[in-house]
Amino acid sequence: MSPKTPLKVLLVEDHAAFRQALAFVLEDEQGLEVVAQAGSLAEAREALEGGGLEGRLDVALIDLLLPDGDGTELIAELRRSDPAVKAVVLSADLWPWRVEELLRAGVDAVLDKVQSPRQIAREVRREGGGG
Repeated sequence: MSPKTPLKVLLVEDHAAFRQALAFVLEDEQGLEVVAQAGSLAEAREALEGGGLEGRLDVALIDLLLPDGDGTELIAELRRSDPAVKAVVLSADLWPWRVEELLRAGVDAVLDKVQSPRQIAREVRREGGGG
């Protein structure tokens, strides 16, 4: 990936105001481009299957607690369809045992929602290999 090619990010978060604010900050961060947003597992699946994102995604930033299931379901599906996509969990409930469980399951990083959106954007860029 050239330095001028931004990392393509899928943002999955059910709280619309937080998702939109975070998407704005991610887009403002050099080297990142939010290519799709979703508020549920169904919306994320639709974006992946029908949105032409297959093979075009670098990072999936996924909340765990979604209205129609657990974000880990989507992570498992991503791992099967495109193992190169970096899976980054975004959650407010980060018990140490849960973080260890997520990392063992193949999640690339676990971020706390209490971090500033700017810090989350930097972590996403770092995890995606964008510096």
